[in-house]
Amino acid sequence: MTSNIAESLNAVTKDTIELPIVELLEYIRTLLKRWTNEKLLKANGTFTYLGKKYNKDLEDNRTLSQKLRVRASTDYIHRVIDVMKRYIVCLQNKRCSCGQFQFDELPCAHALAALRHENESYENYCSPYYTRESLLHTYEIPVDPLPDESK
Repeated sequence: MTSNIAESLNAVTKDTIELPIVELLEYIRTLLKRWTNEKLLKANGTFTYLGKKYNKDLEDNRTLSQKLRVRASTDYIHRVIDVMKRYIVCLQNKRCSCGQFQFDELPCAHALAALRHENESYENYCSPYYTRESLLHTYEIPVDPLPDESK
């Protein structure tokens, strides 16, 4: 992740390398403020429980889950069958034998099939970091201007 951020900043600041340090910092501050405002506007325009990207991922998983069969072992443990493959989903521990549920912290197709079988909502099984509310909190921090260098 760090290299992608560094590469993004390098790409947009390559023409500013000759600027004095204060002007370079002001350019970067302005750039970050613009990016933050764009993300905040996008988050404000989201009217789903999850942010736009995560909601799309969840919808994709929901579509895949429609063809899966579920057999409950207990209230929390389910065997999910996809043609010839079998997966074990533990809703209590938010785990699936495919590994995607615990890695993404977002219900995979198998977990969504188990949740549908139990008539449960997905909200309690998603990372709180993916919610619209968390996104709004992330981008509410202002990017303040630098003080006047002459003072």
